[in-house]
Amino acid sequence: MELIRAKAEGPRSLGVDPATGQNVYVMNGRYGAYVQLGETPEGAGKKTKGAAAAPKPKRASLQAGMTEATVTLEEALKLLSLPRVVGLHPDDNEPIVTNFGRFGPYVKHGDEFRSLESEEDVFNISFDAALALVRAPKQSRRRQAAQKKVLRELTHEATTLKVLAGRYGPYVTDGTTNASIPKGTNPESLTYEQATELLAARRDAAPAAAKRGFARRAPKTAAGTKTKAARTTKRKAAGA
Repeated sequence: MELIRAKAEGPRSLGVDPATGQNVYVMNGRYGAYVQLGETPEGAGKKTKGAAAAPKPKRASLQAGMTEATVTLEEALKLLSLPRVVGLHPDDNEPIVTNFGRFGPYVKHGDEFRSLESEEDVFNISFDAALALVRAPKQSRRRQAAQKKVLRELTHEATTLKVLAGRYGPYVTDGTTNASIPKGTNPESLTYEQATELLAARRDAAPAAAKRGFARRAPKTAAGTKTKAARTTKRKAAGA
């Protein structure tokens, strides 16, 4: 209902960018909510015969903890300021930049990417720390997954649940079951009771195939299956 309401209302103005004088909007697109600097020109991104496509306005996707209803002008301007140039690499004088990507926050130099531990590092990491990251050997995704950052630990009696930063956003785990934290829920304010409810719902969820109404077919038994030889014999007998 929230998505339907947002689409019906259209873009929401957050204010004016003091640097450019352009309006800043928040809106919802095919891949989720995002902020945009300025208006969308007619025919943006579409090529016309004999003319180049009109340029699209600058956009940036909302990050974890931000929602279309709560994002502020300050947060939007920070996102629209990316990529952030941290400094120039001393070896080739090429820029070292930070940004958000498909697999989370990263630092980049040339064609080399390194993952950052937190979203705040995109805006706060120092030049020396960024340089050390891009100079360090690249880790495999498997090793990176094994070193997921623990955001919080929720303990009740002898049980501890962990809130981790995952590839597709924060999630809670008990070591066996993982449950995504719903978009718009702040991981820092998640309670132990809420975490256990998320894990219980994840454990009780039916397999995707069952939800769609499909059942796995039972294998045919030898008694109910005709062999190729038997079918061939029957056809020969009928022809005779």
